[in-house]
Amino acid sequence: MAVYKDLDEALSLVENLCTTEQITNLLRKRKGTESVRISAENKEDLVRRNLRTAIEAKAIDIQEVFDLIRSSEENGNQHIFYWRPTNSKLAETLTLDHTAAQLWGGHWQKTVAAFPSIRLKPDDYKYSDFRAVSTRKPKDWILKVYGQKTIVRATGKTKPEAPGVFWREFVEESLRIVLAARWNYPDLLEIRVQRNESRRRVEEWHQQVWSMLTPALVRGQFAEWPLSAPMRRISLEADKHSKIYEFRDAGILDKGEDVVANFQTVSDQGNLFKSQQTIASIKSFLEAGGNLKGLAVRWLANPNAEPQEELRVLLGAKESNEMVVSGRCTAGDLDYVTDQLRGFSKAAS
Repeated sequence: MAVYKDLDEALSLVENLCTTEQITNLLRKRKGTESVRISAENKEDLVRRNLRTAIEAKAIDIQEVFDLIRSSEENGNQHIFYWRPTNSKLAETLTLDHTAAQLWGGHWQKTVAAFPSIRLKPDDYKYSDFRAVSTRKPKDWILKVYGQKTIVRATGKTKPEAPGVFWREFVEESLRIVLAARWNYPDLLEIRVQRNESRRRVEEWHQQVWSMLTPALVRGQFAEWPLSAPMRRISLEADKHSKIYEFRDAGILDKGEDVVANFQTVSDQGNLFKSQQTIASIKSFLEAGGNLKGLAVRWLANPNAEPQEELRVLLGAKESNEMVVSGRCTAGDLDYVTDQLRGFSKAAS
């Protein structure tokens, strides 16, 4: 795509999605270049003046800006649904080239070369990006979908009109939607949808990604990957891995799945590991055949590797194959958590 065709939209996304630190770090890569200015009074000036000038002077490549947007919107603050191919032969066919050819035909290279496409299509969905994830994981790819919907939201404002009658204010808002399908070689397809207070919207977006994957992939070729096994082991072996993770909340169904026990810390920063009585109770439920229904895990930062920052997730609360990531994170940190779940699942089987 032409550098300046969507520059305004790209800069708007950077301003809304990226942190001041991320933008400043990008500018610092070209520190000393005449057209690159780093200091700014506020974020708006940093983006609309400093970053724009650097891009227009070609001191910063527009692809670096797209990478910044990708990093900010593709990882974290999401519901991630894990799916597994029903057979290994299918898994081996899920290459980037094969998938793209199924989606866009024999001239798929031309379509992919035009990505990323960042303009929204009013009240509809569109493919916005398709690419390999990284050189570190050459068999992995990500398909991204943008959507736009006009929604009606209550502001919370009310006004009496008559006895027993009141007026409530609603406003229309444009909702920008970011969805993705991530092939995580060799065995996991991740359907990622942004977090939202409406469960109905989350489920609709989940289905929308599947519809956008057709005809390359269909849901019947995959089975849900339940997180029950890794959740169980994470709980039972907590004391062995106290430097890797902590968990704050746990919900447990007894063997008959008709009695629920909820264990919660009072503080958001709390750790159930600190109570030996609580740990003993959780183990007792699980060893008696109980099942976990929701586990809030805090993966601890590792200064020498991944995760670079603490990452909080909620496992299996609504759907057995669902993980909710509470905040933005890096792609590497998110992959770290998925690989940990893989490892705990294999050891538990």
